[in-house]
Amino acid sequence: MKKRLFVITAIGLCIILFFVGVAGAMDTKKEMDMNKIRDSLEKRFLPMMDNRDFSGAVYAVYKGSVVFDGGRGEATDDATVTTDNAFGVASVSKQFTAASIMQLYDQGKIDLNDKLSKYFPDYKYGDKITVEQLLYQRSGIPDFSVENVDNMVDVVTFGDEYERFVISDKASQKENRDRIREYFLSKDLLFEPGEMYDYSDSNFSLLAEIVSQVTGMEYHDYVRKNIFKPLGMSHSAFIDDYDDSINATIAAPDLSEFGRNYFEVKGLEYGCGDVLTTPKDLYRWYKGLANGQVVKKETFEKMIQNYSDEDEMGYGYGLMVSDEGDSKVAFHYGYIPSYYSSIFYIPEHDFFMAVIANRYGNESNGDPHELAADMMKHAGLVLGVRVKDIE
Repeated sequence: MKKRLFVITAIGLCIILFFVGVAGAMDTKKEMDMNKIRDSLEKRFLPMMDNRDFSGAVYAVYKGSVVFDGGRGEATDDATVTTDNAFGVASVSKQFTAASIMQLYDQGKIDLNDKLSKYFPDYKYGDKITVEQLLYQRSGIPDFSVENVDNMVDVVTFGDEYERFVISDKASQKENRDRIREYFLSKDLLFEPGEMYDYSDSNFSLLAEIVSQVTGMEYHDYVRKNIFKPLGMSHSAFIDDYDDSINATIAAPDLSEFGRNYFEVKGLEYGCGDVLTTPKDLYRWYKGLANGQVVKKETFEKMIQNYSDEDEMGYGYGLMVSDEGDSKVAFHYGYIPSYYSSIFYIPEHDFFMAVIANRYGNESNGDPHELAADMMKHAGLVLGVRVKDIE
């Protein structure tokens, strides 16, 4: 689902500038009064969430202290959303795929210069593309999108030709993901690999399959064993094979946005948008990633380098990157019907924030990504950043 990409990109610029400002403010206010900040954020954010018809959760942590923890809207017919609810986080999932690849890199099982032909020998462009080019979105492989037309689920690639094919709600996850992969690998490249940046879910679908090939495990099983379990992410799972043992109520999506239950059809977001998790588990993920529990610290630094200087936001390995100003900001957005996610890390200052929603809200009040941007601006006032500095 890519129809909202340009809106999200524009909003992202405001948020990047906010975080660069916050990083500077934090550096000069190391001994901030967390209780005062928390009170101020609640006075600003909670009314804003109410006024925006927001349904979702916000969780922010600075240097181990929770500075905001709140939810609004309906998780189920009889329960309000909290930060203990699980949400589909869509493209935020890409960093889990990237980290899985980099774990195998740390272990010497994958070379980032490996050609794609090593894993997909029948692919006609396999000798031109490396694993690393998949990670930082410079492969040239066309992106794909999932759409709903006449109550059928269609897959469309973004290339010179506009084509679509229908995939089945009766097929297994593997059958559908294999068919989607076969479809986009049958298309011509959009450009010579390495020549430019172009965001593509196809890259991360392939990376998830490479993890499976190298380890002999299903990609989802690999992440459960090597990321979720060691980090104590006990409320995290995958949309296609949800495990009730995570003991977290899923914040229900708005089925009207897609015209049917988006998750009835398996394999749509494999490796590129299929993680189901809570804001609190995402904080555990950030801490583990930044502290060397997931990959080596120098490997994490490699993940958050900007390999796409021509893009106004920048991209590392499964993470968007801003290195404007003095502090590096790693972040990502996500959207699948009807979940919206915005996740930010400033490793240098140990700052984390997640804004996740399970519905759009209403037209007059804007979408949850816009709400996130507004909330960041108001937080900037609290932390010593003037709004005029970030507009």
